[in-house]
Amino acid sequence: MDEPTVKFVAALVDLVKALAWPAVAVWLVLRFRVQVSQLLTRLASLKVGGSEFVFQQPSERLPAAVPPTRADELQTGADGFLTIDSLRALVTDAALLDEREPVAGELLIFQTPKQRTWLIATTQHLFVILDDEQTRQKRNLVQTFFSRKQALPLKFGESEGSGIVKFAAEDTWWYYSRQLFPTRDALNRAMRRLVAIAA
Repeated sequence: MDEPTVKFVAALVDLVKALAWPAVAVWLVLRFRVQVSQLLTRLASLKVGGSEFVFQQPSERLPAAVPPTRADELQTGADGFLTIDSLRALVTDAALLDEREPVAGELLIFQTPKQRTWLIATTQHLFVILDDEQTRQKRNLVQTFFSRKQALPLKFGESEGSGIVKFAAEDTWWYYSRQLFPTRDALNRAMRRLVAIAA
C-alpha cells in the first residue's frame, strides 16, 4: 500500500472508533427508551452539558384520583399537555369538594418539555395540578388543594439551582420556572392576582 492509502485507512479506522461509542449510546437510549423515560421521571434533576433539567415529583399524599370516565374525556393540546378547558373541567368535576365551585383562574408556574405544574383557583380553593405522562396515566393530576385564603404568604428557596416555592397552607415545596418568573416578586405578584380574581 502506498502512503496516502495507509493514511486514509488509518483516518477511516480512527473515525469508526470515534463514532462507535456514540452510536452504541444512541442505540441503547432508543432500545430502552421506556425505561430511560421512567428513570428520568423518578429523578429530581439531571445535568447534561452544562444545562440542568428538574422534575417535579408527584405528591405522596394525593387527595383523589380523577374518575375513569372523566380521565378519558380530558383533552391534550398539540404540545401533549392538557388544555386549559380540560384543566378547568378536571377541577370542577374532581368530586373533591362538597359543592361544585366555578373556576376563577389558572396560573402556570412550572414548565419543562415533560412536565407542567398549574395552579387552578376556584372561588374558595386553590388546586395544584401536576401534568405529565405519569400523572395522566395514573389519574393523579390533582396533587393537593387547600383554601384559597391559605395560599399566601409564599416562601421561596432553591433546590439544586432551581427555584422552589411553598404555600402557607402546606409544607410541600413546588418547583417554579425562572423563565416564567425571573424574580420571586414576579411570582408573588402573579399569585396575588390569582387569589384576588378568585375572591
